[in-house]
This record gives sequence, structure tokens and C-alpha cells, in this order.
Amino acid sequence: MRRLCTTFARIGLLGRFTLLSLTATLLLGVVLGDLVERQIRTRAIHSAAQSAQLVARFGIQAQLSYTDTEKGLDPMSIPALDYLFLSGYQAGSLARVEVINAGGRVIYSNNHTLIGKRAARENGLAVALQGQTAADVVRGKQALPGGGHELIESFVPLRFSTVGKPDGAFEVYTNYAPVAAAIAHDTHRLYLALAIGLLLFYLCLFRIVARASRQLRRQSRENHHHARLDALTALPNRRAFFEHAAEALPGAPSGDPCAVMVIDLDRFKEVNDTLGHHSGDLLLQAVALRIREAVRDRDVLARLGGDEFIILLRDASEEVAREVAARIGAALGRRFNIGGATMDIEASIGVALYPPHGADVNVLLQRADLAMYRAKERHDGFSLYTAELDSDQPGQMSLLGDLRHALENGELTLHYQPKASLATGEVSHVEALVRWERPGHGLQPPSEFIPLAERTGLIKQLSVSVLDTALRQTRAWAETGRNLTVAVNLSARNLLEDDLPETVAGLLADHGVPAGRLILEITESAIMSDETHSMDVLVRLSELGVCLSIDDFGTGYSSLSRLRRLPVDEIKIDRSFVAHMDRERGDALIVQSTVELAHNLGLRVVAEGVETKAIWDALRELGCDYAQGYFLRKPMPPDELCAWLGQAGTETPVAAGG
Repeated sequence: MRRLCTTFARIGLLGRFTLLSLTATLLLGVVLGDLVERQIRTRAIHSAAQSAQLVARFGIQAQLSYTDTEKGLDPMSIPALDYLFLSGYQAGSLARVEVINAGGRVIYSNNHTLIGKRAARENGLAVALQGQTAADVVRGKQALPGGGHELIESFVPLRFSTVGKPDGAFEVYTNYAPVAAAIAHDTHRLYLALAIGLLLFYLCLFRIVARASRQLRRQSRENHHHARLDALTALPNRRAFFEHAAEALPGAPSGDPCAVMVIDLDRFKEVNDTLGHHSGDLLLQAVALRIREAVRDRDVLARLGGDEFIILLRDASEEVAREVAARIGAALGRRFNIGGATMDIEASIGVALYPPHGADVNVLLQRADLAMYRAKERHDGFSLYTAELDSDQPGQMSLLGDLRHALENGELTLHYQPKASLATGEVSHVEALVRWERPGHGLQPPSEFIPLAERTGLIKQLSVSVLDTALRQTRAWAETGRNLTVAVNLSARNLLEDDLPETVAGLLADHGVPAGRLILEITESAIMSDETHSMDVLVRLSELGVCLSIDDFGTGYSSLSRLRRLPVDEIKIDRSFVAHMDRERGDALIVQSTVELAHNLGLRVVAEGVETKAIWDALRELGCDYAQGYFLRKPMPPDELCAWLGQAGTETPVAAGG
């Protein structure tokens, strides 16, 4: 049985459907055939009973009188009835006829020895004496002609008046063979028609399911393909790169090392800030195309995120890696024409070799990253990892060690920046922002240690630490009567964690904080780095009741086209659009259209980077829901936030002057 189940499990979806549906169709055919066959048999017996009724009433009863049933037949009448019976018998229809009076005594039978005797007690006789006809198929008795064959036994009421009970009954035995032949003929036709009908039904159903199965397989292949593609450049994404690396590195033959190459565009942010994010996206697409032309066919080029690309060079020595890097540098050195504007772009390239520089793709990526930063610092375009880089990069390596120590010892703290309702000025939300007072170095900017945490895998531990601290503080505020909703930022790496929803659910339960009091902020680029996987994680987070917010909205390349499919509750308009909206009409129009779009989709809108009253007032006029920025208050420790909120008294913080 287990072997059978294992074999069945190995059969494809279409094969399993074929077996199951064919079995179900055959069972359906058997059940329908048996049901209809029973109906045919019942109708045939009923028809035979009606024939017997006609024989009895219009043939035999005409030779009888009421007196005959009471006193018995005149011996002179018996031959006439025998003649009638013999006529029916010779026609092949009658096997025996009996006339029984109301007292149960036989007054006539073609078997004269039964005349005057009491008839056997049978249910059919009792039914006939009550005024109804009864019929059934019985095995012929040995005393009957053709004994041992099947016969139709019919009991027909005998009446000489239309009122009262019957005066007796006829017991008529007719041959079943002609009826059986008719039933068999009709049944064979039925089964043939049923078989043809079910076959046509099955073929149509099979064709539909086969077509659907092909479409599902094709869609599955496409989904699998797109889940490993970067949406902007159509290059493999981070996940696809790691899959290729996992296959290539363990199997690389000794003497033919592979190489991991990291490429980072220099001053790419200036392109976004000067020409806009759309031009930046077009530039990234053009850069991807040129790099693709510069590498070999067997190499794997992927987009790591932002303006970073990564390449797996198969069977690549140091010399090959340098040659490829030189071709990439030359390709990117040619001017780009983006939307009618020409621009020059430079790139910094770092390379780490397998196996000399590491046997694990994460190690190689980290060391290629160090080499890339060295190339960026020296402005020489290319750098190969060396052991000295670990000591030459005290900022990176020391920072990494100190960050790990800080996470293990709870040295990170959170500051909270308030968000206020533009309609009322009331503060009901805060954003948690991580701060690190690094021993011997002072306050460490998040922009320095968070990217390092993302590259080295510490981001999960960092995010859990921030979530844990923020939820603990939210619970503490609630216990003092302040029901604040806290927002926490997630990185692109967090969205690749399958257990993220379970981690969040566990932390909410540990601190007794309702899911609706937590907002998770994710950037568009984080979602798009692996859209299929990110969407699954976001849906599961949303099902927990956690609020989801798109941070820096408008700076990514998904923007409006994908917003309607995301399970989010709010969007945060990026500060680059908000900061100058009082002076730049284009920025004001973007903010206005974004607010209208979000509201039409049922989403809240938060504007970040609000630093003047003029912008505050303009956002309020546009119907924006919340504002965040230095005009309201800079990020501050929890105690300072409580004091600030308390100082406002009955006034809202904004009305109190911030």
C-alpha cells in the first residue's frame, strides 16, 4: 500500500487527474447504468402485469359469474376456460392461470388437481384481495410447465361490481423470457449510449484540464523565472545570484578559480537628485546593458540593489578578472545619452577570488565589497582583495566587530520622531530610529552601520533588537496612558526572511502590544529586490494585523503601477518632494497627485521632511493625513518625548509651538 501511495505521488498532476477522474467517471457510469436498468426492469414488469390484467378481465372473467365464486364452477364451464388458457399458452405467453375466490379457495386452475383446494398464502394474493394489482418475477415451480425458469407472477383483483371489496383474484403466470430479452436489449442500448456520453464528457473535461495544466505549468515557470529577476534591469536578482554561486563554487575544479566582482556606480545619487529618479532608472538600465556586453556568456551578472551590481565569473583567474573589469570600465567610460541629456558615469569595482580569498559566497561578497570600497577611496576604478585590506580597513572591520558587540550587549538605543495629524495637530504616531553611541567614536550615523549590517548578515539581529526595544517602549507608554503607534523600518534583507512574520508575531505577544499599534516601513526598492518573495512576506504580515507603510514613496521604480497590488495601509512621501514643494511647483503637483491617488486607494498619507510652517500649511490644504519632520520635532529619547508631549498640556504639540 505504501509503495502504491509512493508511486501515485510521483505521478504528475495531469496523470493523477487522469486516474482519479477516469475512476470517478467509470463509477458514475456503473451507478447510472444500474439505476436506469432497475427502472427498465420495473417498467417491464409493470407492463407484463397490465397484460395479465387484460387477459384476466377481458378473457377469463367474461366466462365467470358471481355465483361461480361462491359455489364453484359448473363442470361444463371448465373446458371453455381450458381452451382460453391453451390459446394463451400456445402463444407462448401463459404458463398457468388460477381463479381464487375471496375465501382463498381455487375455483379454477389449468392444473385441475388444484380446483377446490385452498390457495397458498402469498403477499400478492392479499394485495389483490384488497383491490390492487401485484406482480413480481419468481423462479418457476417444478409443477409448472418450463419449471425452473423465471416467470412473472401477477395477482389481479376479480370484481363483479364497482363497489366493495373484490370477489376474488386471478393468479396469472406469464413467461419472463420475452420481457427479459426486451430488458436486455434496452439495457445494452442504454449502456452503449451512456458509455459514449461519458466518454465524450471525459474527453472534453480532460482537454480542458490538460490545457489548464499546461497554462499552470507555464505560469509556474514564468513566476519562478520572474521571482529571480530584477524588475528594473531584467537581470538576475540577489536570490538568483546566490543560487548560481551555490552551484558553481563547490564544484569549481582546483586550479580554475571563480571570482566574485562587486560594481558600485560613483555619484549616482547626483543623477537622481539632478535629473530625477526616472532618468536614474533609465541610466541603470543602460549600465546593465553595457556590463552585460562586457562580460562573458558563462558569467552571471546580477543587480544587488540600488546602484550596485554583482558578477560571478566562472573559471576566472586573477588575470581574467582584471581583463573583465577593464572591459567593464571601458564600457562604462563611454558617455551615456539619457532622455536627451549626456552624462559621464564612473564605477568602482572590487574582486575576490575563489578559493584563495574564501570558500563561501558570503565571505567572497564581503571581501569583494571591501575591495570595491578601497577602489572608491583611491579613485582607481578597480581593486583586488588582499589580506592587508582587513587591516587597512579598520573602519569597516572594527565597525563590524563593535556593532556585533553592541547588539550582543544591548548598546543600541532608539530615538522617536513624532508624527502629527495635519488636521488636528495631535501626535498619535512615532517613528523609531536606531542610534548607536559607539565607544571611542561618539554617535555613529545609521548610514554607516546599517549598510554594513545588511552586507554581513547582522541586519536580522539588528532589526529584531530594534523591534523588541520599540515594542517594549510602546507597552510602557500604554501603561502610563499614552497609546502611541510606533513605526519601525525594515530592510530589503528582512523581506527575504521566511520567518519574519512569525518573529514579529512572537514579539507582539511577548510585550502584549496589539498588532495595529505597530507600523512596519518598507521602501519600494526593498520590495522590488525580490518581488514574489517580498509579496508573500508582506501578505502574511498584513494578515497579522500589522500596518504596512511604503517609505520614501516616489523614489522607486514600481511607484504607481504596483501600489494597488501591495497589502499596505499608508505611504510616506519622500522628503525630496516635500522639502521644496512651497517653491517648486513640480514637487507640489507630485505631492498633490500622490495624496489624491493614495486616498482613492484607501491609504493614509504621511509627508516626511516637513521643516517649515509654510510646508505644513500647504500639506494640510492638500488633505495630507500626517506630517513628520523638524518643524514638528527632531528624533528624541523616549523620556524627552514624554516631557515634550506633557509640556503641551491641553494644546496639541503643534499648537504649543513644537
